[in-house]
Amino acid sequence: MLTKELLEVKKHKPNINPRYREIQKYQDVAKNVISTYKEGYTRKEINKKVADLETHDTFKFVRGLSKLLERRSKYVEQSSFSPTKLRRAAFERGYVTNKEERKNVLEEVAKEFDTTREQVDQDLWTDQEENEILVSKPQISAKELLKQYNLSLTQTLLFDALELEFTASNNYQEIFGYIKYLGLMYSVDKDLKINVTGPSALFKKTRKYGTKLAKLLPTIMKAKKWSIIAKVETEVSNETRIYEFSLDQSKQHLFPQKTATKSFDSEVERDFASRINSLTKNWIIEREPTILRANNQVMIPDFSFKHKQKNQNLYLEVIGFWTPKYLKKKLKKLRSIETNVPMLLAVNENLKCTKKDFEEQDHVFFYNKQIPLKPVIEHLNQVEQKIVKKDLTKLKNKDIQTPKEATDIEALAKRHKALPRAMEQHLKNNQGLISNKTYLPKSVLKKLKKEVDSIDEPTLSDINPILERYGVGQEILEKIGYTIKYKTLNQEEAKITKEKNK
Repeated sequence: MLTKELLEVKKHKPNINPRYREIQKYQDVAKNVISTYKEGYTRKEINKKVADLETHDTFKFVRGLSKLLERRSKYVEQSSFSPTKLRRAAFERGYVTNKEERKNVLEEVAKEFDTTREQVDQDLWTDQEENEILVSKPQISAKELLKQYNLSLTQTLLFDALELEFTASNNYQEIFGYIKYLGLMYSVDKDLKINVTGPSALFKKTRKYGTKLAKLLPTIMKAKKWSIIAKVETEVSNETRIYEFSLDQSKQHLFPQKTATKSFDSEVERDFASRINSLTKNWIIEREPTILRANNQVMIPDFSFKHKQKNQNLYLEVIGFWTPKYLKKKLKKLRSIETNVPMLLAVNENLKCTKKDFEEQDHVFFYNKQIPLKPVIEHLNQVEQKIVKKDLTKLKNKDIQTPKEATDIEALAKRHKALPRAMEQHLKNNQGLISNKTYLPKSVLKKLKKEVDSIDEPTLSDINPILERYGVGQEILEKIGYTIKYKTLNQEEAKITKEKNK
């Protein structure tokens, strides 16, 4: 963050925006400011070099860059003798009225400390901040410095924010954890927009509150998608007015890039995630995927299962911690969630709670050391079966014509916005067969049989090219009246015979 006097903004009622610096355009300016920070220089010398870079248009910008570099620099006092002792020895000798008298005093002090007059003169004020020596210069590139400047500029503007509304696509646990840490209050609307306020904002605007909003900003910006809208108090013609500031991820290139780090609350959750992934091919599993509105607050489920082809979710909440107060608060949130999405609760059976504590919840199962996969997978299958039934009803109402050629079921299902399982069940009601996710109508089956029959004493190796051309597997042969007789594993010796009456 910067000091208020270094803030540069553009106002166009009702909007206010910081004067951001494009990274490519201003890299040379940033490089020049960085170059002034050379080890061995005093703070005063560096400040003089920075001031030489300032122009009428850039002096706030250059000073802002310098302010950020100062925080990354290390200065130390370097002197052979204690400046305090040297000054005491000099001042005890009385006032001086000219250069000659000063020279004589310094020589006397030099004799007392067994050194030279020049050394005394050099060390006399080395403990003053401006005389400190740079011993570790800031390690930052011009590009990153400019991005940090833009972020600091934004945070400085938020010092005067009265409220902040934001949305985020992820990183919820960190965001709301930080809101709680900062002592802020929030509310959430039906569109999942979060409005952040503070206790002080209920009575009057304070600078301390704006500083907390500014600190929250980088955490929000870690999300893949985010947006903020702030009401900012500002002065226009000596009058206090409220302007609006808005920003979203489309400007992310102007700021430092920090991504959210996914973590697990326990090894139980980590273990569950590693085991369930390979068993849910039709579902995408996400950790702390979204926020669910619970009255005027939010709940962040531990896991979500999102169907890859349908807008259907299942949430899983793991309750591995228990106190009466915690459980009461958790159940209150669960009861007030404003969504029809099914929620599973996995409860540690070693806690001091029983099934009676969760009797208002429809889907609860208990676990010991590991979260079992079976109840989760069973529930996912139930959810998918409901989707299949809905799709079947839609397919019947559409009166889809039966394909007259060999047809890929997945492509056909996608065309009609249905699950492949629903399309398979729909086509089974027609005269035809399904093999290897391919539907073959009766007319195509006749052609296939005719080609097989045309080969004298066919073996499996003879028939495989035909099956590949039709996009079906070997199991289709038995469905249309043939038997595969194996003598060995060699397909050239596996004979195809036609069953009688078929």
